[in-house]
Amino acid sequence: MRILMVLAALAFAAPAFAQQAPDEVETCSRTEPSGDRTLCHSIVVNAPAAEVWRLWSTTEGLSGWVAPVIAIDLRVGGDWEASYNPQARIGEYGNIRNRVIAFVPERLLVIQIADSPRGFAHEDLARELTTAIELEAIDAQHTRVRVSMLGFGETEGFEQLRNMFEAGNSCTLTKLHEHIEQGRAQ
Repeated sequence: MRILMVLAALAFAAPAFAQQAPDEVETCSRTEPSGDRTLCHSIVVNAPAAEVWRLWSTTEGLSGWVAPVIAIDLRVGGDWEASYNPQARIGEYGNIRNRVIAFVPERLLVIQIADSPRGFAHEDLARELTTAIELEAIDAQHTRVRVSMLGFGETEGFEQLRNMFEAGNSCTLTKLHEHIEQGRAQ
């Protein structure tokens, strides 16, 4: 579920980078002028934008840190499919499926939930959520990664989803940071 995320977010100014430790996940959630709520998390990682893009946009990159079973068909309308069950196979019923809505290489990947895993609470509401994964090159070796989710309504079901993704998206960025740091240590 950590990989289900959504659209939009403004870039932080460069001085904010100097105040944030590279391994600290920040919350940038907000209420939009329309009243819609955007769930947002960001982190600065110690890797160039091209490498961070590879980790988000290729099957090889994603399989190293997101889920044991994962594949992405990076094209508009393509699938991003995953399972946390190591015995699962791509194409099986019950896997998490996201649809690629848009992308700008090394800058933006927008996905939307197409199918949730078996037993997922509020599956119908989850399909209304869209996730934007934004990359901002801070310098040649540091990249800000921002994950924003849009589409949270005012119902109890949306509130439950928001709480789940609040923890899940923060965990995803922490795992990304750890994966990058482990790779640098080798």
